[in-house]
This record gives sequence, C-alpha cells and structure tokens, in this order.
Amino acid sequence: MKYRWIFVLSIAAALVLAIAASGVEPERNRYHQHLEAAEKLPCTNHDGSVFCTHLPLMEITTDGPVPSPYIQNSTPDPNDIWAVSNKARSYDMVAATVRYFDSETENNHLSDIPIVEERAMFRIRGASSRSLDKKNYLLKFTEEDMVHSLDVSLSGMTADNSWALHGPFLDKSLIRNYMCYNLAGEIMDYAPNVRFCELFVNGEYMGLYLLTEKISFNENGRIDFTKTDPKLTVTSYILQADRGANDPSHDLETFGSNSYLTRPKEHAGHGHIEILYPGKSLSQAQRDYIASDFSRFEKAIFSFDYNHPDRGYQHYIDTKSFIDFFLINEFTLNYDAPGLSTYLYKDVGGKLKMCVWDFDAAFDYYKYSEVTPETFRIHNALWFKYLFKDEAFVDQVVDRYAYLRKRFLNEEYLFQYIDDTVSYLGPAIARNYAKWGYSFNSRYNGVNYDYLEPESRNVRSFDEAIQQVKDTIAMRLDHMDNNLDRLYTLCHESMNKRYNHVTEEGGS
Repeated sequence: MKYRWIFVLSIAAALVLAIAASGVEPERNRYHQHLEAAEKLPCTNHDGSVFCTHLPLMEITTDGPVPSPYIQNSTPDPNDIWAVSNKARSYDMVAATVRYFDSETENNHLSDIPIVEERAMFRIRGASSRSLDKKNYLLKFTEEDMVHSLDVSLSGMTADNSWALHGPFLDKSLIRNYMCYNLAGEIMDYAPNVRFCELFVNGEYMGLYLLTEKISFNENGRIDFTKTDPKLTVTSYILQADRGANDPSHDLETFGSNSYLTRPKEHAGHGHIEILYPGKSLSQAQRDYIASDFSRFEKAIFSFDYNHPDRGYQHYIDTKSFIDFFLINEFTLNYDAPGLSTYLYKDVGGKLKMCVWDFDAAFDYYKYSEVTPETFRIHNALWFKYLFKDEAFVDQVVDRYAYLRKRFLNEEYLFQYIDDTVSYLGPAIARNYAKWGYSFNSRYNGVNYDYLEPESRNVRSFDEAIQQVKDTIAMRLDHMDNNLDRLYTLCHESMNKRYNHVTEEGGS
C-alpha cells in the first residue's frame, strides 16, 4: 500500500510540473452567480404588492438611527460632495439585526424564513462614495452580546464576520465591480467573492447591492496564508495602501515613505500604508517586523540591484501577482490603484502578492475628468515605477497580456459576460432605478447629478451605461494591442548603473 501511494503522489507531482512547464494555468473554481445560480420560476401565489426577487434578499433593522457618515458639522455641500476632508469621516456603528433570504429553488420574500438571522454592527462605509445618495455599508456580525465577532456564511461564500455592501450609484451600469472582481478571480490567486442581492434597511427598499467579501484572512478561506501567532515576531500580514489608518497604531512607516520615494508620511492623500492583519492582536514586535520586512523589498526595488537574481525585487515579490494586478487595473482604467484601495499580502514563508479592490470608477467613469482609453498610468505609480525599469519584467507583462487576451481579455468573452449578467439581473434593474433613476438627470431637486466632466460623459439611461462600458472595453483593448510594447521605453539601460555600480564579481 505504501508504494501505491508513492506512485499516486509521483503522478500528481508530475502533472503539476507538466502544467507549470506548459504555461497553461489550471482552471480556478470561481463562482459566477449569473451563470451558476438556479433559474427560478415566477411566483403564482401572491400579487404584485408582495416584494419578490429571484436574487438573494437582505433585510437590516437597526436598533437606532444609522449614524451619519461624517463627524459633526462636516456634512458636504450636496453640489460639491468630493470636497470633504478624509478627517471628516465618522466610523460610528449601530447595532442591528440582519435577516438574509437565499432560497436555492424559489424566489425570496421578506415573509419567508431567513437562512441567516443574526446580530451585527452596521455603518456607512467608503471614502468619497459615502457622500452619494445610495450608501455603501459595512456589516460586522457579532454574538448576541454585540461584542464577540461571529463568522457567518452568505450565499456559499466563506464564513466571516466582516462584509461590505456595495451600492452602485456612480456606476450606472450596476455591473463594474461584479464583472471586474470575477475577472480578477479567474486570473489571480484571490479576488473578493461577490453576490448580487437586493436590500432593505429599516423597512425601506434600497435597491440592488453587491455583497462583497472584505479582504481579510480566514482559516477557511479568503486570503490563504498561515495564521499569525501573537507570541511570535515573524508573521503573515495584509497591508492596505490608501489614505492612512483610522487607528494610528496600524499606520506603517517604511523605507519608501521615510526616504520620500513613495509617499512622505506627512503628506495627505494616497499611498499611506496601513496594517490590516494582524488586527487587534498586532504586537509592537510584529509591527516592527512588518516594517522591516516590507522595507527590504522597497530597498531592493529602489537600488541599483533591482533586477539582481538574489538581491533584487524577485527575491521578495510574486512577480506574476504584480503583473496581473497591473494588467487588470490598466485594462479597466482603474486609476485609483495603486495609491488607493490597494492591498498587498504575504505569507510568513512566502512572497508579497497583490489583491484588487474597488472598480466603481473603472472603464472611464472616474468622477472628475475623462480618462481616455489611449493611455497608461500605473507604470508611474509607487513600486511599479521601479519594476518597469527591468526589461525582464516588461517581457513578462507583454507575454501575460497576450495569454490573457485569448480568453479573459477578449471582447467576445467580455461582451457576452455583460449581456448574460444584465439578463440574469432582469427585473431587479427596473426596481433599482424606480428608486434611484433620478440620478440619470442632470439636476434633480436642485442637486447636480452630473458627476462626470465634461457633462457629455454622463449617461442618461441604463442601456447607454452598458454601451459606454462596451465601447470603452473595445477601445481599450485596441490601444493595448497596439501600444503595450511602448512600455519597453521605461527600461532603457542606466548609465549610472553601468559605470558606477560594480558588483563583487567585477561586472556591472
């Protein structure tokens, strides 16, 4: 029997090596709700006055008023909602009861027996999005004592206490985050899993939402690495590059920030690094370790040794993860990344990897000004500015794009994905816009809803919003097909490196 198992394991190992050598990646087990959810027949046992949906349904009832997303006296002007300081954000939460309905075979109604009924803490979440009429929310499930966290599974996703509810408002197509997270989930090791649902808060219908996993560690799923041990200094970790931590003890000063190569720690805006994991158990020793460990990568990438096989960046990062992050965000024109809403994680025995987040403004729907498809930007941001100095890195970017272009970055695949998603959402789209359809107007009740500049970029219907996404995808892929190799201009040989940096072997 022992030799039989040795033979089986040998065959399995040979298959893994064969796949790796061929360059063909194994299929990922990504769940696409619009493709895999069971088809449901219309209900015949009630009239149109009963709320009825084929989507999962969530009802949240709070114990008190939902806290304002801003601290006192800092509510934005409704015509200038982007001007509010980050320091004005409030993180106050309210206790709530959450009921979740998700029948596998029948439509969902508020009168049904929920598959989940638990207590949770609840608040409005997001940065600039918290100023929009349709709010994004954060749920943290708890035990009945409202203190101890409780892991809950929703629609087959990994049980966890922390969940985001994304309410597409700026994104009139309703599908940007859903499509982009699932696209990334097919390409990268991890991207947050998502499910469309419809939401009621305190008896009021709030429209179509995207239930989203928060980027975190869970022993049963989400980011897969070794759990931290508070007694040890060396630890796995998750970092976020954004506007800085709400808790100063989780702000991270690294070689890059202290040497003004990424973002000086005093500077407002983006690029500040926050430790997300370990969370409450984070010790000072672990904090120092994470700062030192991440700084080793930064020192390598900022040095003349950036592409050295032993001392360069490849020793510290999963290069493919960084390349996939670059390509996904460049393709989608998601230029909040990598200075905002950017996540990195590292297993205690592994290399740094990246994770995507927030595609609300992707495909040229950035709130301020037009982002034409004929551009590249991320190569100039943070660590990517230095990665693109290495010709071998650019080679891999070009090769990886060519590989992805055959399937996931393909117009036929993407357009079919969009059409199938819209078909799946069906009547939920009309219900959502019965609530929020006024946002298609230039002005409504004295408020300007043309968030995009110039005014002509603001779509006036759902069909127009879907077409805008498709048109941008087509133009974007055409530009990348014809111009991606221009990135080679970033990795010209450095005269300083050639003549002023001599290695111990005597070479340059």
